[in-house]
Amino acid sequence: QKGTMPTIKLIESVSAIRPKTTKQGVYRVLRKLRDEEKIVIHGKEASLNLHWLKDRNEFFSLAQFYYLPKVASPDNFLNVREKDKIVYFFKNLNLLDSFWSHAFHMFAETISPKEPIFVYNPHEWFAYARQETEQTLLKTMAEKTRQVLITVAHNEPLDRELRKKFSGDLAQYHIADKKIFEKDNYYFNIFGDCLIEVFIDQVISKQIDEFFTKTKIFDDQTSDELSVIVSKIGKNKLIISRNKKKAEKYKKTLSKDFYIMK
Repeated sequence: QKGTMPTIKLIESVSAIRPKTTKQGVYRVLRKLRDEEKIVIHGKEASLNLHWLKDRNEFFSLAQFYYLPKVASPDNFLNVREKDKIVYFFKNLNLLDSFWSHAFHMFAETISPKEPIFVYNPHEWFAYARQETEQTLLKTMAEKTRQVLITVAHNEPLDRELRKKFSGDLAQYHIADKKIFEKDNYYFNIFGDCLIEVFIDQVISKQIDEFFTKTKIFDDQTSDELSVIVSKIGKNKLIISRNKKKAEKYKKTLSKDFYIMK
């Protein structure tokens, strides 16, 4: 729980609690836990597997959502009440997107499978700077037969290039033909009555816009350039709220450009 431990110290700790437990017995259990992907062993060091921890965290968060009264809590954003909101701050876009993807996945688990998820991004920079995370998220939504309807505000070469990656009715991608929102650093997702709204640092947002404006081809060089931008320190804010009126207004604005499955 408190971090990586040398296996020899782990054996000593177990022996102090259970004197009759053999060293071979501890190693046998460690191998079992490793095979179950609950722990990771590097050389002579053992640690909990972060992917397993993440799965456990999601399991208990969803259980809390379904079993406990719906109250606002910093520890359980799923239970945010109507007109309430929870605000998070992140020092760079990598940290922001890591939590954002987690929250996206969690909310997707709580709404009806027939309810489409709406996404609004000035630029879909995640698909370039956070490719693995983005692909995993879309793959997970497709496996659960959930519609994800993405609206992008700009029409630069990299924005248009992404069209090729979207086909079929589940994941749809639309480039708006006119400006929908004034602020170019404003992003949001809609899950039923809940919203995830993100305000990216204005300076970094401008740099992302400049990157998309000048970049015609995404290669190793431009990938490194974008990685530098999303790693910069800035003031990035993510807001989770439940607001039925606002959510319905945004859905009405975006839905006309998509085919919504019944």
